[in-house]
Amino acid sequence: MSRPLLSRARCTLAGLLFGLAVLPVAALEVSEPPPAEPLTLDAARRIAVDHQPMLEAQALAIDAARESAVAARQLPDPQLKGGISDLTITGDHVGTLTRQNDTQFTVGLAQAFPRADKRRLRGERAEAEAGLAERQLRKDALSIERDVGLAWLDVWKPLQALNLARASEREAQLQLDALRIAYRNGRSAQADVRAATVALELLRDQIAKLEQDGYHARGTLSRWLGEAAYAPLPAGTPTFPEPPPLGAMLEALRRHPHVDIAAAEVEVAAADVALAKQAYRPDFSVEVGYGHRPAFSDYINLQVGIDLPVFTANRQDRGLAARQAELARAEALREDSWREHAAELRLNHWDWILLGQRLSHYDDTILPEADARIEAARLAWAAGSGSLAAVLEARRAALDLRLSRLDLETDRSRHALALRYLGATADTYAAGAH
Repeated sequence: MSRPLLSRARCTLAGLLFGLAVLPVAALEVSEPPPAEPLTLDAARRIAVDHQPMLEAQALAIDAARESAVAARQLPDPQLKGGISDLTITGDHVGTLTRQNDTQFTVGLAQAFPRADKRRLRGERAEAEAGLAERQLRKDALSIERDVGLAWLDVWKPLQALNLARASEREAQLQLDALRIAYRNGRSAQADVRAATVALELLRDQIAKLEQDGYHARGTLSRWLGEAAYAPLPAGTPTFPEPPPLGAMLEALRRHPHVDIAAAEVEVAAADVALAKQAYRPDFSVEVGYGHRPAFSDYINLQVGIDLPVFTANRQDRGLAARQAELARAEALREDSWREHAAELRLNHWDWILLGQRLSHYDDTILPEADARIEAARLAWAAGSGSLAAVLEARRAALDLRLSRLDLETDRSRHALALRYLGATADTYAAGAH
């Protein structure tokens, strides 16, 4: 084939390939229209919280703790006592109940009277346990919202990547068809056809991997949503409000449900200290009895018992010291919980900002440069100074860059969910955030 004819053939084929393979950025980002009732991120979070057996179990634990608090304030049950005394076991009248003057039958009631302050403190301690269970419920609900949001993103990301990869697959298939026609007409080399075939098959393998990732992610999401996890997802990118300033979020972090649980544990430990101090103050009990003696008159008896906490060194003192140590431990854990979440908050807040800057750099510089590279490779190949391999490589690189941008977008969404979790407070969340 003469050089002018070969040059014209290159130009014709390059124009065809450019029309099929080098489309604008928006072509790669087009996805199918969203279904009528998509499973949005907010819908997934709502379903997970409204129909979560773990939360129902925790709510029942709160009910149990409230009932226990009422019972803890009550007096202990009275005791019914009865028996026989002075029963003969030797002599002529062994075992007789009526022929011995001293044999008697007794029946009575005994009641312990713990101090009123002690019963009150026991009730308050049980109420603190109920408060701890209630705060645990808030924390669990908030954690589930965060976890189901992350699981939803794990489903959403491969779907978006599939849109990009399938669009590129369609273009690669059209490009391969055009090359095969050109090869049969002697206007393309066999090596170019094989290179385009390998590129197409690699894309199909990438699509299969993305589909596999999507199946796995759906299974994880079903842990929270059941069958609802297999509903279609919207095509658009989830949006999140701009988080408050870091200083304001750190100040509000003291009221976060997770930190609030640590505060509730301090309250329980403080109630234990108060109860340990009550152990130095004695309780008393009363017993009333009635006795029947067949040979004599009946009688009644009254007995009063009182605790004697006189040896406190190895009992009450030790118990109080143990409860005080538990209180100090709970206070230290509360501060540690705040520090842990403060560090997590700072990290997520900074990453949110930095990832936003990186996404802007992709949109403003990197992706436009990738499209310019495709155009330059096409023009060079059409002029005979470049190769088809350079065009294919430029196209593959453009897809990889869009997938990298998707990684950044998904990562930023994960940080946004973390900020939403860390920005919640116990009071606002209890007011109906779930």
